Amino acid sequence: MKSFLTATFMLLCSMTAMAQTTVTTYTPGVSTEGAAYYLPKTAINISITTVKTTYIPGELCQYADRYLRITGISDKEDCYHTIQSVAIDTEGLPDESKLYHILFASNSVAPLVTLTESGILQAINVASSRPRPAAVASDPSAEEGVKPSSHSYMTEEMLMAGSKAKLAELVSKEIYNIRESRNLIIRGQNEHMPKDAESLQIILAGLDEQEQAFTQLFTGTTTTETSRQTYQVIPEGAVEKVILGRFSRKLGLLHGDDLAGAPLYIDVKCKQAIPVPAVGAAEVAVKGKKGKNANLQDGLVYILPGKANVKVYTNTRTLADAVLSLAQLGHTETLSSTLLTKKKNIKVMLDPATGALLRVEE
Repeated sequence: MKSFLTATFMLLCSMTAMAQTTVTTYTPGVSTEGAAYYLPKTAINISITTVKTTYIPGELCQYADRYLRITGISDKEDCYHTIQSVAIDTEGLPDESKLYHILFASNSVAPLVTLTESGILQAINVASSRPRPAAVASDPSAEEGVKPSSHSYMTEEMLMAGSKAKLAELVSKEIYNIRESRNLIIRGQNEHMPKDAESLQIILAGLDEQEQAFTQLFTGTTTTETSRQTYQVIPEGAVEKVILGRFSRKLGLLHGDDLAGAPLYIDVKCKQAIPVPAVGAAEVAVKGKKGKNANLQDGLVYILPGKANVKVYTNTRTLADAVLSLAQLGHTETLSSTLLTKKKNIKVMLDPATGALLRVEE
């Protein structure tokens, strides 16, 4: 092992003497002489947002039609899940088979190398800021303050009612009184009208809150809870009808092996694969000069990614469909080392998700 490291060091020193920026496979890390980097393989992230809806019937639900003319009110609790949205995105993961080392010569003007946290090359001579992960939106209902219960608005007569039928009668009358009071204020016919707009809004908001609290005794309450789960797929090629997970209206998202839910599938179909170019005689001759290290290349290695159509679906409908660039469907290319050794501020930017060359400019 020691002799191997010594040989590697001597090889790097000899390349420095050649006064050019070279790239070769190397141990990961960043030093004053250069930087090791990975090219990525593209992972597909599927984020599924679901909504859990819980219905609790009101105490007076059986009287909703009789006193408020509200029909279709259930007297049974219910809890169900729905899929709100499905988002497809890509992420670059280090490809251990594509590890290279940038060794800067003395006349190189490309010492500024930006890597991602996982060691994937992102930019040269560009102070590229890594994007922060997007904040997960929380359920607005969970942030609202706890509203007073309907019982806090009840009069003594309501609280002393001897039966639900009597309570329903009293509450319904109070609802109609609240509506009448609100209408009088809106029309400007109330004997004690608010003196300013702010006071008017406060009074109307209070009346609305009381009416809602009393009405919920008949209609019940419905609450929602939003959650998100992300599945990751790293395809090596085309795949069809791979089960991501399962979904149940009663249980929500489930593991792929849980037969209590219907399967969620993903298809990855090659839309545009980039063929590997044939090796010409000139290139073979150049590689012959490199001796035993056949992976040695003079230049910056990047990827020409291919494209794939990605679809997420169930047995009955399509949830998401997108065309993505995938590093696995492409091949590597080399940017000439002469660009990096010129006395110019050459800027290079790569896509950390696909390894594609995004921009080269002075």
